[in-house]
Amino acid sequence: MATAKRSLVREIKGPGGVLPLRPQDEAAVDLVMLIEGETSGRPLEDVLRQYDRSRSTYYEKLRRFRDAGLEGLLSRPPGPRSPWRRPLEVIRFIVTTRLRNPERSAAGIAEDLGRLGHTVSTRSVERTLTQFGLTRHAFRSVAPVERTDGQG
Repeated sequence: MATAKRSLVREIKGPGGVLPLRPQDEAAVDLVMLIEGETSGRPLEDVLRQYDRSRSTYYEKLRRFRDAGLEGLLSRPPGPRSPWRRPLEVIRFIVTTRLRNPERSAAGIAEDLGRLGHTVSTRSVERTLTQFGLTRHAFRSVAPVERTDGQG
């Protein structure tokens, strides 16, 4: 239902003519909504109803437009905006914990890190363990090294 209402806004009308909008161009529709909301003199509730948007969505889009211009209205995929790296201290803790206690789960290690003030997901701990070849399966399958120098 929300998509149908939003797709009704397909053009910008002015005294000199009409400029058609592609319905799937959300950034253009958002820009028209902001222009209308900020300059038309109409009650904001009417504009929000026309575009089927909430007040919080409107103000978030307005903030993003003011901060970054049209680029702020472009769709952004969810997730981190930049590569995140685990601090060396966290990596060191994960590796030494697994080496000292091979049965400790990734979730348990993540909980330990949380108690130490480092918010790290279980998946990040699993990635670190995999990166260092310390997954439980790989860790258990490593055969003990036999000494060949007769000192053994």
